[in-house]
Amino acid sequence: MLALAPLTLLLTSLPALALNWGDRCGFSQDGVCDSTARCDETGGYNYQGACPDLPDNVRCCVKSGCMHPGACPGTVQYGLCPGGGDTVYCEGWSAWCGAPSACKWTEASQARVLNGFCPGGEDNKLCVYKPN
Repeated sequence: MLALAPLTLLLTSLPALALNWGDRCGFSQDGVCDSTARCDETGGYNYQGACPDLPDNVRCCVKSGCMHPGACPGTVQYGLCPGGGDTVYCEGWSAWCGAPSACKWTEASQARVLNGFCPGGEDNKLCVYKPN
């Protein structure tokens, strides 16, 4: 029985991989785990499966124009996005996480790549742009 003690200690000290309410979710981490009611109220789109181990009424909610306040090059508006205060509506701008090479600057888009807002390595950066 003593031989199992180190294994038990190791397994109980590992961090949980489950998401919590307010955590980033979605393929490119462009949504937050939020209640379906709040997502509907803020005009977002919610989908199942991206916030496992949470109640059925908590799903990944995505809304165009919502991002971290530090990523917004325009006017920030609070209370219009799912996920609470760490996600704000950036007036006139949208964002997604992905390959930096796909973030193309044009005079209309004014796209820019930002570091530190998306999980992963050098191949996953935040692209902030003005949608057409």
